[in-house]
Amino acid sequence: MVKMTVKNGWERLPSGFDVEFRHGIPVQVSDNGKGLTITESVLVEEITALGKLHVKLGEWKSAEDADEHEARVFVSGKEFAEVLRRLALSSAAVFVDRFQKAVDAGDPDWDRMEYLKDYREALDHCGLAWGDVDKDAYVDDYVETMHRETRRLVQSTDTPLIEPE
Repeated sequence: MVKMTVKNGWERLPSGFDVEFRHGIPVQVSDNGKGLTITESVLVEEITALGKLHVKLGEWKSAEDADEHEARVFVSGKEFAEVLRRLALSSAAVFVDRFQKAVDAGDPDWDRMEYLKDYREALDHCGLAWGDVDKDAYVDDYVETMHRETRRLVQSTDTPLIEPE
């Protein structure tokens, strides 16, 4: 069975900071405006332990609330394939939610469009630029993962967790 490491949304870390996950991928961290202090290395360890992906933090910036600060979370480029795998699982859930069937040979446009969308998104999550990763190197694994997950979802009683885009 294929499953996400962490669901979508905000999760509280042991230090009191919150980290936001999208499709099981950490995207930002917040101090909640509580003036929390912790070394960056400990914060990175907590996010890595929860999301099962090695991360680094971007620059801290003011958030919506006056006292709150947020930093972007970047996944290590070495884990690009895992980020892409998690995005493939999400795309599979979207497909099943929309079409109530598994992806098949009659859906080649879905494979191509979703792969390109998720490839760009994975680059962004890892802080990589176009061309840093061979675009064609991951297509087969991505498509196989997505197809396998759509078949699993159709055959199971699981309802795919769909996050609005």
